[in-house]
Amino acid sequence: MEKSVIVIGAGISGLSAACYARMNGFRTSIFEMHDIPGGLCTAWQRKGYTFDISMHMLTASRSGPIHRMWEELGIPGKFKFHYHDHIAQIEGMGQKLNFCTDREKLKEQMLAISPEDAKLTGEFIRIIFGQDMMKASSLKPAAMRNIFDRLKVIPVVLPLIRVFNKYSKVTLQEFAARFKNPFLREAARFFIDAPGWPMPRFPMVALSGFIKNGVTEAGVPLGGSQKVVFHIADLFTQLGGEIHYKSRVTDLIIENDRVAGIRLMDGTEHRADSVIWAGDGHTLIFDILGGKYLNERIKNRYENWIPVKPMVHVMIGVNMDFAEEPHQIIFEVEDPITIAGREHRWLSLIHHSFDGSMAPDGKSAVEVWYDTEYAYWEELARDRKKYKAEKQRISAYTIAQLEKRWPGFASKVEVIDVPTPATYKRYTGNWQGSPDGWYMTTDNLNDMEPMRELPGLEGLQMVGQWTAPFTGTVLAALSGRQAVQLMCKKEGKKFVTSVN
Repeated sequence: MEKSVIVIGAGISGLSAACYARMNGFRTSIFEMHDIPGGLCTAWQRKGYTFDISMHMLTASRSGPIHRMWEELGIPGKFKFHYHDHIAQIEGMGQKLNFCTDREKLKEQMLAISPEDAKLTGEFIRIIFGQDMMKASSLKPAAMRNIFDRLKVIPVVLPLIRVFNKYSKVTLQEFAARFKNPFLREAARFFIDAPGWPMPRFPMVALSGFIKNGVTEAGVPLGGSQKVVFHIADLFTQLGGEIHYKSRVTDLIIENDRVAGIRLMDGTEHRADSVIWAGDGHTLIFDILGGKYLNERIKNRYENWIPVKPMVHVMIGVNMDFAEEPHQIIFEVEDPITIAGREHRWLSLIHHSFDGSMAPDGKSAVEVWYDTEYAYWEELARDRKKYKAEKQRISAYTIAQLEKRWPGFASKVEVIDVPTPATYKRYTGNWQGSPDGWYMTTDNLNDMEPMRELPGLEGLQMVGQWTAPFTGTVLAALSGRQAVQLMCKKEGKKFVTSVN
């Protein structure tokens, strides 16, 4: 008789875990609080425009060790990908720099801006165009890797030794501050630590090979992130799984320190041999379980690690064609805006005009992000009038700044939508409205192995963004795959996939 598995949450990690559980013969059900799958991998439509907040790149969409997982989930064969030839264009202080994927062109640009920074520019170029760290990734959880798995990564790791020795404790921010030219100091930091999407204390070593693993090997799925997660959800049901929507899990059934099932908001109970939690970590550990199952590692994460900051998105449908513009433009503004006590003097515009499905012909879906503070929006949301007024203030300011950069923009705006951290919290239940768990920093770079289990509690595995630093789409999906690999090992079963 098939053993049963319940997966809580139909985001990318939950869908991945559920698909692999079915591939390996487990009777599997997903319980999802929303009425569609996807979680943070989502998009929505307004007046013919699609606003997509996820999968701005799908790591390993083209090749690499992790590419096999996407093949197992049927994604490369189902979707076409767009590959950018740049990361972003930075404009400010009378200067312009396009972070293109052409090594010599990028070097030429940076040297033209600041010849006195030639040595540091050369080092920066060597790192970002260097050995791809993702090539050292493994589909197996650490507990299942053998000596042969470890030997395989030696050719990848050896070229990285110099970078690790020199920069293991250096942040991107510290490296960027070494540029003598003030514009390059800002631009180099914006390579990763960008306006609206900050990356505090980002490890310099994590930039090794980023041009490859973050751009030329990481495509954007045409059609958007929602179509990708709908495909994975369909795959799961085709494999014989069941998804229960509008089914919020509010409690776990625990018997003798073993999870035996779940309890829904309506009071109904569902039992299973194993439960996989693919939802918010703080909700599980502190709200549902009351902090009963903790150790120092867990405490350290929730007390000392930095959660990814929530965001205000200004999503705009505009009757202008941005197809010839860089897909991300970071520019300095003359009159900064203050939101939740923080001044923003650089704006980052992202558009999706490379994908014809995102907007009507000749028009564009664009977005500007502002990182912000959850407590501010939580309080503001209690007064709907003030909440709405603040969203209108931010969107009006944003359009005014885009009008200065692209004259005529304001008169051609056709639709505006402004999701906030309160929207994230309501839609996903994520702690502090965070869009991606923990930041990766120099402080936690050596603790990347996912935290899957809680001490003293059997029958439960955790997957997704709260299990490791900055999981993103790829590591969230991988955590689901690895959870099932570990289940199979425990059951004495051979782990199989759709492409075995």
